[in-house]
Amino acid sequence: MTYRFILSDISETLKQNIANRKFSNAQILFWILCIADRLKSQHISKLDSGAFIHHYVQLPISTEPLTGRKYIELPSGIYDYDLDEGVRFLSYDYTIDSCTPPFTSVTFSRTSAATSKRLYWTEEEKPTPSNPYFYRLGDKLFLLGTECITITNVEAGLNSNFDPDMMYNSNFSLDDEFYFPQELIQILKMQLFQMAQFGLAIPQSRTNTGNYDLDNTLEQVPKQKMVSVNDQQDNSQQQQQ
Repeated sequence: MTYRFILSDISETLKQNIANRKFSNAQILFWILCIADRLKSQHISKLDSGAFIHHYVQLPISTEPLTGRKYIELPSGIYDYDLDEGVRFLSYDYTIDSCTPPFTSVTFSRTSAATSKRLYWTEEEKPTPSNPYFYRLGDKLFLLGTECITITNVEAGLNSNFDPDMMYNSNFSLDDEFYFPQELIQILKMQLFQMAQFGLAIPQSRTNTGNYDLDNTLEQVPKQKMVSVNDQQDNSQQQQQ
């Protein structure tokens, strides 16, 4: 499925149901990305699957000029899961066996900057070229155990999120693949239509002139309660019970 397909489908539905209002493609696409990001992050966290892992073969390693610490810059935003689970794997080739896939040669374990000192207390856990660790600070992954060797890049598998700013990237195309679980398309559309309905709740007859009756305006706001998809599912389960 492409961005163009999902955008066209939702746009046509909005036109059929809300004929007197126009939503720009940029606005609809922004809604799609925001809602899809939340649904996709929840979907990935529930499954042990490689369906939505973004694979990067050669991420360049940099060195901080002040500290001399080696790190890589995340090539995209990733989901902020507990224990940095958005980094599915990080590895590099440290063998001379040409039959061994590089990403299985040496795999980095996860630690944190605050607790990493504990690793140096025992020889079994101490960071070394064959037992490296990474810790995350912002958009950087710092590499422990590689200080005394020369490596130029690493391989990584990341759970990358959607970036709404990509709409304004010259490399972005509506014909790009929309990496999203198709079984969640229905929920995405329902939540998007709720968002559009909420945006229409404020009466359009009130113009921003700076001179209006606030009480009268609020009385015109529809009193219908906005029910989320999760609430509907919970109520349905309770009725069945």
